Amino acid sequence: MKKFLILLAITGGFACNKGMEDYRHAKPVSEVAVSTYDFLRQQGALYDTLLRIIDKVHLTEILKNDKVTFFIPQDNSIETAMRNVNFARERLGDKGNWTMDSIPLKVWDSLLRRYIIPGIVDADSLRYADGADLVSLYQHEMNGKMSRTNASGAVGGGTEVVQFSDRNDSRFIKDWSTALTQNVDIKTKNGLMHILESRHVFGFTSFVGKAYPKSLEPIQGPYLGFPLEIPGIINAADYDEGPKEVAFHYGNPNGNHAYRSDAPGTENCSEGDNQVSPGGGYNIGWTSDGDWVRYTVNIKEAGKYKVELRIAGNGGGIIYLSINDVPVSDEIPIQGTGGWQSWQGAIGTADLPAGKQLMKVVIKRANLNLHRIILTKIN
Repeated sequence: MKKFLILLAITGGFACNKGMEDYRHAKPVSEVAVSTYDFLRQQGALYDTLLRIIDKVHLTEILKNDKVTFFIPQDNSIETAMRNVNFARERLGDKGNWTMDSIPLKVWDSLLRRYIIPGIVDADSLRYADGADLVSLYQHEMNGKMSRTNASGAVGGGTEVVQFSDRNDSRFIKDWSTALTQNVDIKTKNGLMHILESRHVFGFTSFVGKAYPKSLEPIQGPYLGFPLEIPGIINAADYDEGPKEVAFHYGNPNGNHAYRSDAPGTENCSEGDNQVSPGGGYNIGWTSDGDWVRYTVNIKEAGKYKVELRIAGNGGGIIYLSINDVPVSDEIPIQGTGGWQSWQGAIGTADLPAGKQLMKVVIKRANLNLHRIILTKIN
């Protein structure tokens, strides 16, 4: 099959207009008489962001002189990656004002090298059922594979493209991140180029995590997105979002998970009425001695509070409340109720400080289910 390959002939009128519109005036060729780097330099504004990164991480000479295959990400790909990292920063409470210069050079360097493969890797060399395993400049494992696109409803009836994949250190294809080429096999003075589609996001799935490691930390905080108000009702199943030993400590991870998927078991509650949140229709169970669950609360007024625990079970349990790991309530004894869904109240008192607090419900002695905690100010 004859390949029609692109040399972009960008006029001055396109200098400020990046994206797919630039390709309307492209002239098909299969070979250019300049280096890979100089080819990119000749394309006007289309690759100015990419070239800036290439220069900053000292890959210029490699793309001028070494025999390499470059799977070229477009500037749109880099701009999308930057929008993603700023979105992640805003979501986690930081300012979404990062520029390219905010990203450590080692991140640009390590990720850009994933697109550069030593030697010549043309499309014909990737015509295997599983493609061909490739190794980037920093010995990162990639994969390239020829594939046909669909057209007019016909599966495999469209043009051929290269699937260029970051293997993400996994041998399982389901874990890979894949980009498609827009054009392939452009021969340069020192190597070969394949141009990736503009919808590809630079760095595959690694950019945000490497540029902004905070985004990889487990989400922590109120499960409903806001502190639970006291005086008020705390549904036991609405414990905080977060990892083990931060949002909860639970000895038995093998309970049902009707409402939440992490370790504390949750099940439909027979006295549930969805009060306050959907979590009101569930209780936590499968408790063990020493378990605790944490809640971010906003205590309107400091002082003494009545604590009513809605519990069910065989009796013999003990629960108390703590803030900053300091007990703030009585040790409340739990009586038997005659069944795991037979509910009654266990009453105690607590001295609570005002303001936003991290409050734990500590199950000192188990053998119980817990539905909700009702806190009422004592005048």
